[in-house]
Amino acid sequence: MTGGFEGSYLGDASKLADDARLECGICWWVYDPALGDEVTQVQPGTPFALLPDTWRCPNCDAEKSKFMVLGQAGGPSPLAHPVEQLANAYRRVALSMKGLPIYNPTLAVEAIGFREYEGRHAGVIVTPWFMNLTVLPAEAEKSVWVSGGTVRLTFPSGQYDLLVAELPGFGLVGTCPLFPLMADFTDHEAAQVAAKAAADALFESEEPPPAPSVSRRQLLGG
Repeated sequence: MTGGFEGSYLGDASKLADDARLECGICWWVYDPALGDEVTQVQPGTPFALLPDTWRCPNCDAEKSKFMVLGQAGGPSPLAHPVEQLANAYRRVALSMKGLPIYNPTLAVEAIGFREYEGRHAGVIVTPWFMNLTVLPAEAEKSVWVSGGTVRLTFPSGQYDLLVAELPGFGLVGTCPLFPLMADFTDHEAAQVAAKAAADALFESEEPPPAPSVSRRQLLGG
């Protein structure tokens, strides 16, 4: 591997585990050895260290040296794994969306503000063509949710009706549109701010905070 690698192993491929996943520092696309890269016909099971130095990010064409180490597949965070898989599924869809009028090339696919709530993963997915509130079903719900149907879910901020769809290469997801078109966003940072605000609002209680207690002496001005 050539010098200048910005990942945490400082260009020494021998330090990478065969199942280490790496994230593009430009567009956040994740190379997962278990998946390979179907765009450049890299077979599943190919470690990042064995990719040729000429290999580039299939999402934004960044050099291999721009990739950062994320960790080993199935790492310690139970929340990160399904959410990263979700984002990668949308990144694969993005490859076929480039060049379409609804595609905003200044934006990237990113999962923002995801938290686990009542067994579900919920947050906001940003893509160059939409921004959606997105919920992954709890394990017990996977046999109940039906693609093309709707589910009504309750969060601290209230109830939401979500459309259930089958995301290719991933599975069932529930979505509620926030921005069906992304042309008004001039950069990815602006989209991140809007997505974080929406994700935070999802988990904020709609009930007003209790009024502070006031003693009789305070009421009388004592």
